[in-house]
Amino acid sequence: MSEEQKINWTSGEVGNLWNIYMANSMAACMFRHFLLNVEDEEIKDCLITADQLSKDILSEMEELFTIEGMAIPNGFSEADVNEQAPRLFSDSFYLNYLDMMVKYGALYYSVALPGFSKMELRHSITNINISTLHLSNKVTEMMLKKGLHVRPPYIPLTKETSFVEKQSFFNGYFGDKRPLSAMEITHLFLNIQVNAIKTILVMGFSQVAKNEEVRNYFLRGKKINIKQHNTLSQIMYKEDLPVSIPSQFMITDSTEAPYSDKLMLFHISNLSSAKVRNFGDSMAVSPRHDLGSTYARFLMETANFAEDGGNIQIENEWLESPPGNVDRDQLAKQKK
Repeated sequence: MSEEQKINWTSGEVGNLWNIYMANSMAACMFRHFLLNVEDEEIKDCLITADQLSKDILSEMEELFTIEGMAIPNGFSEADVNEQAPRLFSDSFYLNYLDMMVKYGALYYSVALPGFSKMELRHSITNINISTLHLSNKVTEMMLKKGLHVRPPYIPLTKETSFVEKQSFFNGYFGDKRPLSAMEITHLFLNIQVNAIKTILVMGFSQVAKNEEVRNYFLRGKKINIKQHNTLSQIMYKEDLPVSIPSQFMITDSTEAPYSDKLMLFHISNLSSAKVRNFGDSMAVSPRHDLGSTYARFLMETANFAEDGGNIQIENEWLESPPGNVDRDQLAKQKK
């Protein structure tokens, strides 16, 4: 055993590896039902690649946990998938959903990497991210081929450099309001696109959820997504920028759940947490005050929604405890 292998995992390593396992455990279940119903062979090939990647990641994480002596999370399993349930979404949605998930995955692996100190683990996460990025390219190429990829709006290219001369550059509520910057347009567009996919997902889940509280939670999420979509779209419209949403998405009329309420609730809560990060990132690159205020409001609204989802999971004993520090005061009391 090398000297590095003798060093214990840090909190960053423990926490990120646990999150990676849970996310891929859930994704593998989603892909399991998709693959039973997908009809387009080319889209199926993308799903097979994604499914195998998730399974490979799970296998690698389990091996790492076992070697380190850390408990393997329960995560999700075949018990959370109803293979007899009819399909809930169209093939085009499968591909757009996969596009969203691999983008989130690549982003998470990149953000997580600085939290790893062991070179062995850094190499593992780097290789996982490379595989995810290759899958992202494959999915984008397929979306272009199928006419499902929507490009961000075009803007005129800059012909010469210039410098900001007035503080009105930051205005958004009063006085002169400058046109949106390229990065502001990009983040508005991406938030709108991802919100559309999440809206379809939560609509489908609300249609099949068995637990009434979970079903109402999904319906509430649908209203929040639509409201946020309309607000962001209006900002684009005022700048004479197009807001394009793929029209090929379809939800069937099935009311039989392909997944457990536990899995669907975890998925939506998890995606809501990802939206919080999205809005934070968007705020950071949007100097206009009105955009910053909008994203801040959305961030708090979405964070509260995610917390409420967590509370429902706790009430139903579905929320698996993430790794954490020990309570030193409680340990001391046990010695008395």
